[in-house]
Amino acid sequence: MRSFTKLSLLPALMAGAVLASPAFADQEARKPVTLAIKAGATHTDNRDSIEDGALRAGVPMKKEDQWAFFIAPVIAFHHDVEDSVKFDAAYAPVFRWYDNCRPGSEKSKFNHTIKADLDLMLSPITELKLAETFWFTGQKDYFYGTDYNYDPNRPNRLGNDYYENRFRASLKQSLSEGGDYGKITGRWRIKRYDDDEVADTSDEDEYGARLDLMRVHSKHLTYGLFADYTSWDRCSDAAKYQEMKLEFGVDYFTIGAQATWDFYGNGDTYLYGSAGWTHAEYEADDMDDTDAPSMQLEMRLFQTKPTQVLAGVRYGRDFSDIYPFSSQLDLAGYVALTQYVGADRDLWFNASLELRNRQYDLEDDLDPTAYRYGYVEALKSANGGKTEFDRDSVYLRLAANYKFTDWLAGAAFYSYEKIDADKLIGASYEENVFGLSATLKY
Repeated sequence: MRSFTKLSLLPALMAGAVLASPAFADQEARKPVTLAIKAGATHTDNRDSIEDGALRAGVPMKKEDQWAFFIAPVIAFHHDVEDSVKFDAAYAPVFRWYDNCRPGSEKSKFNHTIKADLDLMLSPITELKLAETFWFTGQKDYFYGTDYNYDPNRPNRLGNDYYENRFRASLKQSLSEGGDYGKITGRWRIKRYDDDEVADTSDEDEYGARLDLMRVHSKHLTYGLFADYTSWDRCSDAAKYQEMKLEFGVDYFTIGAQATWDFYGNGDTYLYGSAGWTHAEYEADDMDDTDAPSMQLEMRLFQTKPTQVLAGVRYGRDFSDIYPFSSQLDLAGYVALTQYVGADRDLWFNASLELRNRQYDLEDDLDPTAYRYGYVEALKSANGGKTEFDRDSVYLRLAANYKFTDWLAGAAFYSYEKIDADKLIGASYEENVFGLSATLKY
């Protein structure tokens, strides 16, 4: 179930990937070292990600605009040995500074992204892939909430600076001359906040493994079975003085079947589908294990086409992105489109859209210890006594990129995000972001 990429992470992941990628790398004649510098600015109309008119200490707040400016040198390294070894690595420190900061926030920050990918053909039938991504995100500040008044005399300003590390390894083994194969994949992710108060409820650990056994029936049809295991936990040392501690950890076991239909038999246009069953076991002793179906259907049109499309829908139980729930039911539909213009592909456009619904159930997704904090009563009272809650989101991104010369390129983007959540299930808000950037390659 954890095999798909969450498009809701695109804003952060795309920023790191783009800044750390080898700028304008020629895939046919890659240089071993690429140096570039990227600079730009972004503008948001909702600096604090709030609803217009939200109350803070009884006083209505208004949405605030903010500009952010950045500059990022990029160094990338590439090495390959015929078809047996491919290695790519990149590092990008990003310096950002902001205008119209709210009281207590910092006007400038450094981010860092490091990426490395290694592809080894151990033999004609065995392939090993390793991928490592590390980024440190120096966020502007920590938003305390609409009921908090900033105190300039507070001895320790809360900050939500964090680092995140992701490692992935896969071993693919051919099982027959017809192309049948087995593949085992392992993954590991940690997220760590600098500030102890934030870390107490926000640090995350995740690791897992997946096994795929695939039968190549023809050049058009491939099908097989998969088994996936994921273990996830969010640190919580909240309310230790009351001798209580919420348990967030959850383990997922998913088994199922999957198939790919290649329309032309060339790997260029295909339809992927999977269906399985997920069993979730919770760290909290008082939470019952749960079972739910998991499904994914995806259409891909890519590689040599001037038009590249990724469209799909997914459904399944996932770990929660809302504190203090442990899990959530997740339904999402998504589409991403890239269109290249001209024989040299110097101009290209990107568009992506995701519609997502997340559902939270007090019985299935929350440690009963939360009742002793008063949170459950407040949640039910704010939502008319309901015990099931929703968080709906829309994310849209449009971008244009143009390569002026071999050493200069420019880009522009616009994104729109809307969150509509039941009360106390995260924040509801709308945000429009616009950005411009230029990249100079040496």
